[in-house]
Amino acid sequence: MYMTDIVPVLLAGGLGTRLWPLSREIYPKQLMNLAGDGSLLQQAARRALVCGDASRVITVTTEAHYLPVRDQLAETDGALTENILLEPEGRNTAAAIAVAALHAAADGSDPTLFVAPADHVLRDTAMLADAVRLSAQAEDRICTFGITPDRAETGYGYIKVSTPLSGFDGLHAVDRFIEKPNADRAAELIRAGGVLWNSGMFVFRASVILEELARHAPDIEHAAREAYAASGADAGAVRFPRPLYAAIPKAPIDTAVMEKSNVVAVAPIDPGWSDVGSWLKLWQVSEQDEAGNIALGDVVAADSRNSMMRSDSRLIACAGLDQIAVIETADAVLVADMTNEPAIKSVIEQLRDAGREEAVRHLAETRPWGSFRVLMAGDRFKIKEIVVNPGAQLSLQSHVHRSEHWVVLEGTARVTCDDWTREVPPNESTYIPIGSKHRLENPGKIPVRIVEVQVGDYVGEDDITRYDDVYGRAELAKTT
Repeated sequence: MYMTDIVPVLLAGGLGTRLWPLSREIYPKQLMNLAGDGSLLQQAARRALVCGDASRVITVTTEAHYLPVRDQLAETDGALTENILLEPEGRNTAAAIAVAALHAAADGSDPTLFVAPADHVLRDTAMLADAVRLSAQAEDRICTFGITPDRAETGYGYIKVSTPLSGFDGLHAVDRFIEKPNADRAAELIRAGGVLWNSGMFVFRASVILEELARHAPDIEHAAREAYAASGADAGAVRFPRPLYAAIPKAPIDTAVMEKSNVVAVAPIDPGWSDVGSWLKLWQVSEQDEAGNIALGDVVAADSRNSMMRSDSRLIACAGLDQIAVIETADAVLVADMTNEPAIKSVIEQLRDAGREEAVRHLAETRPWGSFRVLMAGDRFKIKEIVVNPGAQLSLQSHVHRSEHWVVLEGTARVTCDDWTREVPPNESTYIPIGSKHRLENPGKIPVRIVEVQVGDYVGEDDITRYDDVYGRAELAKTT
């Protein structure tokens, strides 16, 4: 049974790029089914429902991820879509928590918030619920959950535990927070004992976190209040003016408040938790075969152990692997030592620095109107297969740098281009000049499938201006 006085807050704005090439900026790991039933976001939402009513759950995500986040929440419980806060751009967790606290207290109440990332794995929901109940009793404290460590882990921050908190069995004062250590320091911390992994989950009253932000990070608290005061509901979500939100300084809540505050307490728990922040951590929380392997998709392996092999689109054959990740998608393959996370991070940074689209998006992407898949691309052209669902339509839009040729393969498309609209049946085509306002619709009862050929001096996905859109997307969203 949920706790009626708790407001759960899901932080769903992360990019999850360390799980590249599967997780990418446009479709990050919280939206994917990686470990368990449903996506990581949906698993987090179900945990939130144990702690609070669906209509009170607050989800903080970005404009770019709004539609898939909304749709996945709706699949879990329709009421979960009632309080989605959309960041125009990510400003880290201090900003997200500040606006969530302001939103939760906007009706004049002072609720207790349970804040949790939406991209973690946690097996024992009952243990989590008990920890939330316990922490909620310490009304003048910021309570965090520390995970009992089972190894010397370099990928997590640590919490040094102090004395038990008087009057609250199971809560302890915090001596200090410790940044992610190197291997020697992590081993030393585990040997010395009295430390927990920092889970990034918190319980506090809205007034307490806002007061501590004002005390220790007043520039963040002030800018967040200004952004929230200027926010408004639009197409079922709370949106912020981009300039005001961008003015909130970027900082994690740990450095902004937790490491400075003297009202922080910690609840030690061991609920089978992982931040799934790397291929090694995903391997650790996933079901392995007798050789310690995980093989997903079309995989053939021989003399391999303790490895993760995943194929999305073709056969991969692996031989003689040990602690290796082989991750194949339609446009990229990662082959990496799972234990060498810095090297994997370096590869991703090189792709991002080079402006490679593979760092940001997949060849195939879903949209509220259907889907598209890139078939071929060059410097001055791109060829896509586009599927429009029955009754759906793309936005009325134009492009500055490219023209488009559409060939209808299945169904009958309704095409608008500047001052004309006409039906285009299969085996016919139409041409959209550069700069023309145009729209593609499916008025029929079967999907419309077309091939789109883009030609121009720039064919990036961000060359789009929207004039009208039934799905409430921002005018300059970087999606088709």
